[in-house]
Amino acid sequence: MGSVAVYAPGTASNIGPGFDCFGIAFTGLGDTVRAARTNGPGVRVVAVSDERIPTDPLRNTAALGAAAVIKRAGLEREAGLELHVEKGLPLAAGMGGSAASAVAGALAAHELLKTRLTRIDLLMAAIDAEAVVSGRHADNAAPCLFGGAVIVAGLDPPEVTPVRVHESLGLVFATPAYEVATAEARRVLPAEVPRADAVGQAARLALLVLGLERGDADLVRRAIWDRIAEPRRAPLYPGYPPARTAALEAGALGVAVSGAGPTIVAVVLREARQAVAKALVEGYAKAGINARSHVAEVDATGARVV
Repeated sequence: MGSVAVYAPGTASNIGPGFDCFGIAFTGLGDTVRAARTNGPGVRVVAVSDERIPTDPLRNTAALGAAAVIKRAGLEREAGLELHVEKGLPLAAGMGGSAASAVAGALAAHELLKTRLTRIDLLMAAIDAEAVVSGRHADNAAPCLFGGAVIVAGLDPPEVTPVRVHESLGLVFATPAYEVATAEARRVLPAEVPRADAVGQAARLALLVLGLERGDADLVRRAIWDRIAEPRRAPLYPGYPPARTAALEAGALGVAVSGAGPTIVAVVLREARQAVAKALVEGYAKAGINARSHVAEVDATGARVV
């Protein structure tokens, strides 16, 4: 095999109470990395679909993911790759863009070089790559690689547990026309949180998992609640309050910031998806902010060769 293309879906993480430990892969938006063998060792980024994406292999998460796989496979002296990176996910939007590129790069290298690495090895390679730009966490990389919704209970070693999402539920996203850097969104977080908030957050995450698996609308409504990240990050997200209110009035079960934002995600019953999408955009418009919506289902497959 001289070349391969890998698609990696976008992901929504946190979803209220699941900070840094819960994420869902979704359909319709993702990154594609095309990899080809080269004669010399090393990884080069030869083309990107957006000029804002760095081609420096030490700052490009697709290249970092591929390089991490090569290192884990012990092929640094012999394996060379060149990458074409096609960004289908918006930058700095909270939709798992850096993780998608890292996962796609890692899987492309694995498939092209026919390594003996496991899926957990590939996950660790993607985590290492994403850590360079947005910190060490797996709530985007894990659902992106494995598909579906997952709980990540630890990183050393990774403890990834799938969560089934009932077929009656869907996701609606709204991305306002501004960016929020993940590093800035993390900088404002507290080093410690009150015990009551920690207990409440854990309880709501348990409710969220049960609600998603059962398709229990009442549980999902009660579960999407965050007292740790969103209150501190609120100034970073103009337009979020009216958009959230509009979505809930249109039938959303719950609304939360997706990852580091500014994209927000609504969990909905499938029949309410279009109404909620319209309401989210209108809610931002009331604040004088343009936004685009995306209606999605859970991507159960995860990253794959295309």
